Amino acid sequence: MSEQGEEDQQQQDEQQQQEQQPFQLDTQIPPEDPNVFMTQQKLEQNQAWKCFDFLFPAGKLAKLIKVNYNQPKTFPMTEILTKLKLDDGLPVVNFIGCRHNFDNPNSNRGKFYAGIARACHNTDAVIIDNGITTGIEKFSLRRNCTLIGVAPEQAVSYPKLNPTKIEKNELSNGHSHIFLIGGDNVDIGSEAQFKINLCKAIATGKISKTQGRPRCKIVNILFADSNDCFDEIREAIINKLPIIVVRGSHLCNQFIDQEKILDAEFEDIMTDKDGFFFPLKKLDSEVIAQMVHYLLTFTPSKPKQQQ
Repeated sequence: MSEQGEEDQQQQDEQQQQEQQPFQLDTQIPPEDPNVFMTQQKLEQNQAWKCFDFLFPAGKLAKLIKVNYNQPKTFPMTEILTKLKLDDGLPVVNFIGCRHNFDNPNSNRGKFYAGIARACHNTDAVIIDNGITTGIEKFSLRRNCTLIGVAPEQAVSYPKLNPTKIEKNELSNGHSHIFLIGGDNVDIGSEAQFKINLCKAIATGKISKTQGRPRCKIVNILFADSNDCFDEIREAIINKLPIIVVRGSHLCNQFIDQEKILDAEFEDIMTDKDGFFFPLKKLDSEVIAQMVHYLLTFTPSKPKQQQ
């Protein structure tokens, strides 16, 4: 047999042997590329925010923004507001320590909230609260106001379909945007710095930032329904922002009536000489609307205690 014939015969034998052997799937996992893994891990850690569409059960659609706020100085606040189309520069009304009274749902804050919503509608102001039920939601919906909620992600719960009751820490329908603060060591009250910085960024806008114009006004309304608002009051004082103190909670009532404040920490904050405090003696819709209008157009140069 010639050499060519021997090679052909050998190839045929090898082919028959391969056909007789059962098919085997290569299940060997290729070794991981350490460079690829480190790149993915780095991108994951450096992702400061992510936006989702969130539909409340039987409610409206909202923008849900999850935030990693471990590095406040480098946080891209302007980038987020540009993406959400909130960078035009708008007045801001910020609720501090406001919560709905589930034990007394017929409290007299209804008309009071209506006055705030009316003032915000007439001035194009944005309302910022803690994302859970406060009572302002239905009035902001009627007036088509922008209502933004800010809360630690670990401290709130998502609404359920056909609930038997509404949880006190449940995200409430009526918000157009919700910021959930995540990251290390984030808990109730730790969102104060982010909330005040968000107020300042919305009030500044792209026009004030690029053309050097003065930013829009920011008004804080202190309810003090919970004791986790002290850090936010401090942040407002540091930034020299006016604070309207309204009647309702024991702490605010003691301050308005000039009684002895039983909480030592709250007393220390409210007696700060740099604080811009404006107490309201009664919950009146016309009074609060006029006060919000006034402070959105004029801010005193000195704290009220020194005038």
